[in-house]
Amino acid sequence: MDDGNAFLPAFMADYNARFAKAPFNDKDLHRPMQPRDRLDDAFTWRAERTLSQSLTLQYDNILFMIEPSEFAKAAVGRRVEVVDFPDGRLEVRFKGRSVPYRTFDKLRRVTETAVLENKRLGGLLTLIRQSQEAEPPGQRTRKGPGRRDQAGHMFSVG
Repeated sequence: MDDGNAFLPAFMADYNARFAKAPFNDKDLHRPMQPRDRLDDAFTWRAERTLSQSLTLQYDNILFMIEPSEFAKAAVGRRVEVVDFPDGRLEVRFKGRSVPYRTFDKLRRVTETAVLENKRLGGLLTLIRQSQEAEPPGQRTRKGPGRRDQAGHMFSVG
């Protein structure tokens, strides 16, 4: 970090000398942030998906299983919005209202730890792990930090 900080001033001077342009208007048009400004909403990635008859949708190779309710059933066959926050949280919304869900990560891999932690399923988990090793690993649509579900719990992204 010290080397980077020492390098930065000379790099910025060189970069600005080559690429900087004078502003069209010198007046500072920035305004202070207001309490009503919601940066989380401004910097989210939003994607629309159609909710299936079985109350599921897919986003970024993750299957979202919407919790059954009258509100969720009204969304069947309709477009819902997946909101991907910068901190990794995900939310599914219908008509602006968040709907509870569970996830099934289709790319999750079985690890040695999982096999060792469950002796009764050890043989089955070993077989699953071997079949996964034979397949090429899947990929997410975007690289990023670990994701969080509605409750804030982390889940694997690859």
